[in-house]
Amino acid sequence: MGRKEEKKKRIITVPRVIIAIVVIIILIITITIFAITNTLSNMMKMELDESDLAVNDELYNELSEYGITKKEFDSIINIAFFGSDSRDLSNMDAGRADTMMIVSINPTKKSIKLISIPRDTYVNVPGYGNTKINHSYAYGQEQLAIKTINSNFGLNITEYITINFEGLINVINAVGGVDINISKEERDVLNDYLKESYEIMGKEYVPMTEYGDVHLNGEQALAHCRDRYVGSDFTRAERQREVLTEVMGKISQKSFGEILDLVDIFLQQVRTNMDISEYLGLAASAFTNKNDYMNNIISVQVPSTDYGKGDYIDGVYYFVADLDTCKQDMYEYIYNK
Repeated sequence: MGRKEEKKKRIITVPRVIIAIVVIIILIITITIFAITNTLSNMMKMELDESDLAVNDELYNELSEYGITKKEFDSIINIAFFGSDSRDLSNMDAGRADTMMIVSINPTKKSIKLISIPRDTYVNVPGYGNTKINHSYAYGQEQLAIKTINSNFGLNITEYITINFEGLINVINAVGGVDINISKEERDVLNDYLKESYEIMGKEYVPMTEYGDVHLNGEQALAHCRDRYVGSDFTRAERQREVLTEVMGKISQKSFGEILDLVDIFLQQVRTNMDISEYLGLAASAFTNKNDYMNNIISVQVPSTDYGKGDYIDGVYYFVADLDTCKQDMYEYIYNK
């Protein structure tokens, strides 16, 4: 009788365990969906006319020399990242694109590419002629800026994220700041910009005294990103990519629950046309493989100073480069690295 009772107990116990697991899974899914729905309701969304983005429909065929499969090509996510110099989070249209970058995520290779486009790059802005690429944002915000990027570099970007000064400060403060190495000269210039950073946030100005390996809060990191006096505008872009990489590193150290909280904060600081719900699978995979992604970040600039040069045209400074070379550079970094 003892064995029969033991067997009976097992038959009863196993289904209870399964039911408990199912209930927990349902709860997790319900909480996640609720969190995402609540977050999406707080997002600043602005849709684009995808028929007017100069999307390169022949891009895959142009990549034949790289031997990339259609499956990998379709999985790669390219997002235009704009840093508006507007100080008002509710009015991102008030300024120009202080930062223009392509963030490319390859789930197959578990890699992230950060590709800065110098704001003085000499390109054709559709409807406005040849001028600096960051003018495209001032003339037509994300719609025209993405169209300009696609038409000059042969890309197929349709999604964007835009953040301004206030939003960047909030995001960096939310992750707990960033650790950066700065020189004494960079510290001095940082303090010049820092006054406005604290003013934007309604805080009292406190000058930074340290340099070398330092911890920067959001206000200090923004000031560091804006520095174009120590080095060049290209050095400034390197600083921006370094800070963004540090932010991603801080996020990768968080738990899943903490990341959900951060996502809620982040998405309230940006404007985008992305449907975040479409990327839940990628987010889960990225969290599981976060070390692989963090160890496979490529940070570059296109056009490169190897083939681009500063020049004055009609008395105005531009960064001039052969656009066919730029296009091949973009293809190489995004699809062959």
